[in-house]
Amino acid sequence: MPALRRITASVLQQLKSLLADNTVPVQPIQAAYQNYTVRNEPAAAKTPLLFSWSRGNQTEPLFFGFYTWGTVESKKFPGTFLALGTGADFRIVGFPLYLLPQDKEFVYLSFKLGNNEGGKNRWFGRGRTAKELRTVAQTDQLADEIRQALQHAFPDPLFKHPTLSGDWLTLAHLPLVDLKSQADATSRVALKTLVFEKLLHAFVIAEKLRDESLQAAGMQPALATPDNEDDLPIPSFMQQPLNQILYGPPGTGKTYHTALCAVSLLERLPEAETKAKYNTREKLRARYDEYQQAGRIQFVTFHQAFSYEDFIEGIKPVLTDDAAEAEEAGQELGYTIADGLFKIMAQRSVYALHLQRQHRLANAAPAQAVALDFDTVFERFIEQLRERRAAEEDITFYTRYNSEIHVDSINDSGTIYFRYKNAISANLPQVTRNGLRKIDNDNPVDKSGKRAEADIEVKYGRDRSVYWAAFREFVRFREQMSAESPAVLTPQSLDETLHRVIADPKIAAEITQNFNYQDLTPTDYEDAPRFVLIIDEINRGNVASIFGELITLLEEGKRAGRPERLTIRLPYSKTDFTVPPNLYLIGTMNTVDRSVEALDTALRRRFSFTEMQPDDQVIREQVGNNGVIGEGAAAIDVARILEVLNSRLEQLLDHDHCLGHALLLLDEPTLESLRTAFARNIVPLLQEYFFGDWGKIGLVLGEKFVTALPRTAAGRFPLAPFKGYDSAGLHDKPLYRLIEPGKWDAEAFRSLYPATT
Repeated sequence: MPALRRITASVLQQLKSLLADNTVPVQPIQAAYQNYTVRNEPAAAKTPLLFSWSRGNQTEPLFFGFYTWGTVESKKFPGTFLALGTGADFRIVGFPLYLLPQDKEFVYLSFKLGNNEGGKNRWFGRGRTAKELRTVAQTDQLADEIRQALQHAFPDPLFKHPTLSGDWLTLAHLPLVDLKSQADATSRVALKTLVFEKLLHAFVIAEKLRDESLQAAGMQPALATPDNEDDLPIPSFMQQPLNQILYGPPGTGKTYHTALCAVSLLERLPEAETKAKYNTREKLRARYDEYQQAGRIQFVTFHQAFSYEDFIEGIKPVLTDDAAEAEEAGQELGYTIADGLFKIMAQRSVYALHLQRQHRLANAAPAQAVALDFDTVFERFIEQLRERRAAEEDITFYTRYNSEIHVDSINDSGTIYFRYKNAISANLPQVTRNGLRKIDNDNPVDKSGKRAEADIEVKYGRDRSVYWAAFREFVRFREQMSAESPAVLTPQSLDETLHRVIADPKIAAEITQNFNYQDLTPTDYEDAPRFVLIIDEINRGNVASIFGELITLLEEGKRAGRPERLTIRLPYSKTDFTVPPNLYLIGTMNTVDRSVEALDTALRRRFSFTEMQPDDQVIREQVGNNGVIGEGAAAIDVARILEVLNSRLEQLLDHDHCLGHALLLLDEPTLESLRTAFARNIVPLLQEYFFGDWGKIGLVLGEKFVTALPRTAAGRFPLAPFKGYDSAGLHDKPLYRLIEPGKWDAEAFRSLYPATT
């Protein structure tokens, strides 16, 4: 049981200083509950405590301030009552920071769930109005509704402790180390953001329910609710862990297991069935590689230099003459906002949801023409152009003013290069996929579903007359496709279509920005292709810095399609971002490098942890005859060796410092192969575990592997005489040496485990 106590004066001052310091910014926040939303104001960088509160179609400013409440206890801690309010009614919610509990590691951002007057406690509500019409039963009902809603949103209760009466709910754990002014800037920004995000999330839940209670009692009009703002149904597949970490000692098969886990997720099979379906490592790896090439699985290893800019987005230098669109700008070197690995995977996942919705609509009305999406038409448009060029046809387009342009070439990403008739210049005008898409968005169809050529408007491109000509041909091609056959997507074509986003990530990026999750059904969530991001050695990176605001969005309840879904504005691109529910994260961590307890607390709470333990049964299945190599007097039980060595390591060190079974999966069931495994895998790891203390290594391996040099041994010399230093006993200190691996015979290996009768 943690030793909880009231927050100390020094820690209280550290917390207040962090929250009140305007030089510490607040990252983008959006807390929503049904049609109630709180988000940062645009000026949040200069005034980080300023927010905007939207209720239905009404919006008003919200801001935090520090006050001394009128109670005796509050006056003992002046300026530590954190109040939230509007210009019309400031003190609508108060959080007395001086009442928060703490232990040796954390301050618990928490509150006591109140039962009086339907949420009229120091945490929520503005109390009863002057003309209170709610009955006692109504206020009791409201109190129960608020309690249930908050417990659903924040499932972590406070640790039970004799000094705390009632039910305390924990919103967040605030590490004491990050409250100190010496903490790094990234951690302080993340911690400050976490406090306000959690408080505002609790606020919108309670205020929404309180206002509904007032409306039911006829005390205020109902707020207008935008269409399609009801909570989306929770997809059943989200019951599986969206975020999980496999942890354990070296060699326990964590990286191998990520392949099994990833394939199981993508194929919606239990791991046991996946293992039976791909019954060899080669078959499983081949299937894994297929998904990786298709962009459904991505693998990354965290390290100390890995950053937010690599994972989410950041400003990167670019040689613009390598990019078709950048060539139009006439630049040679520039900077661009580049998407990171996680953001790219999220965009692919959203694109899959988009395709799944199209697939559903097409199958729902197969006899009707379904609107063809831009990328489907573009792919077939480019395909037919390539076929015509392969047949050596001279493809001619005409500009608005009837000038001839000819298709010169088409690159792999679909950029079309043109040449004018009788042109002398070597510079070829070009039309890119993204440029054509922008023109398509700027030119909506008329009531008949067509576009008149005279109405086509081109605002994009260095040579707009070329874009106009290409877009006219594109429109004609789409109308021909629609007339010949409806755009009915099959499951096979859906998978094939996903390959587009590998060649051109801009496709998924644009779909993501305009995507409306309200158009999806539970079936769409259930059937949409899944994606898996594997993060190896997740604990070796600075996770607070790498994940940034993603720490909050990763939660199952904060993802798109959930009632408490959250959207944030990314700092570089200034675009809205939410995490789709069909993107899974699998991390691995070596417990020898850093224990699970040392992992960032915020990340730890958002991942499901699965321990990967050494399994001697794997050796019995894959090494020799039931884990035994050799025969008769030369037989060696390799599985038994692993079991005994791990028992000794756990006694000398701990559970995390064991040996994984993969370290003893021999290439061949021979004594020489076992010697090699010990020399290359086991002994170096033991040296690392014991920092070169060969005496303790001897306690693990025994005298057949480690020998003690007697005082008179050859090569051991007495200590030099030195006055003033007491060397008593040092002359007899034992020295240890590793016996040469070539001398490790079958008897030596059998000595590692007790003889059985």
